Amino acid sequence: LRRYSLGTDRLGVWVCHVPGGVRASLYNPVDFRLTIDPAALVVKLNKYVTPYFRSLSNDQYEPQFVLGGEVSITVTQNDGDCVDAALAQSDDSMAGVVVIADAEHAENQHGGWGRTGTPCEPSDPCPARTSGRAAYIGASDFHPDWGEVPAVDLLEHEIGHTLGFPHSGGGDGYTSAIDLMSNSAAPRDQDADRRDAPDTLAVNRLAAGWLSLDDVVVATGAMMVPIVPSRSPSGNRMVVLPVDAYRFLSVELIANTGLDAYLPHSGVVIHLVDQTPNNPTSAAGAEPLLNEYRSQVPVSGKAPFTDLMQSGASWSGMGWSVSVASSATGQWSVNLKRIP
Repeated sequence: LRRYSLGTDRLGVWVCHVPGGVRASLYNPVDFRLTIDPAALVVKLNKYVTPYFRSLSNDQYEPQFVLGGEVSITVTQNDGDCVDAALAQSDDSMAGVVVIADAEHAENQHGGWGRTGTPCEPSDPCPARTSGRAAYIGASDFHPDWGEVPAVDLLEHEIGHTLGFPHSGGGDGYTSAIDLMSNSAAPRDQDADRRDAPDTLAVNRLAAGWLSLDDVVVATGAMMVPIVPSRSPSGNRMVVLPVDAYRFLSVELIANTGLDAYLPHSGVVIHLVDQTPNNPTSAAGAEPLLNEYRSQVPVSGKAPFTDLMQSGASWSGMGWSVSVASSATGQWSVNLKRIP
């Protein structure tokens, strides 16, 4: 199926005008509307969001934001209608649409959403109006109070969904502070000047094509594996511990540099990745469990999972034990064993 995460990804940008008195509970009942210029949005998104994804992907993926326009909904319509109107106006060159409402969402409502849309074969033309691929957010993150740089972490999160990335925090999906696809505002909790989301996980990089299979070590039994940070351009960036036909443990080193400089220290984290068809976290009827329908839950540490495993730490479960070692020269390794 078509992979959007490699090369240039042309995304049309629309502003959706939400009328006063709109009935959808998603929107703040106060009839405040931001003045948002879609052309100015395009400039800001190319300036601030594009470099984020280039860093995330080691320059293998580059979203290119282009001018779409403006759409409006009626008092009886909602966010889905905003997106449908933008899709209907999009042209063949746009692989996805980004829609930003001029109304803020109510406090008890979600901030936005993203979807890959209907899968397309690589050989087929697949403009957004065919696939339905889209990201949508409310106006709050573009309020002038943010200053010159808007809070783009939520939009980065929703674009992640358009690439097929699922949530990774477990529970309500937002408990983890170490992945774009969980609490995207986690860096700002530590540094008020941050506007970008965290880095992302090795399993997302693998699914996106940003991490080569040559950089994945699949464990078969007792072994010692030297590892490098999963955001590195090459090396042992991901260790896979098979659990059963549909589940595996993903072991990776996260370095507190770059997009993850807000973390208290570098260290190892383990996630359970579950691709079981029709498991409780999957979309209704989704089979096989692919991309946004897989679940990936941290099993080492406690929420928000910034207590990354240090040298000497160990973890065991699901038929495996993992112990972590690091040297004075900054080299890291994991020692793996099968357990009953």
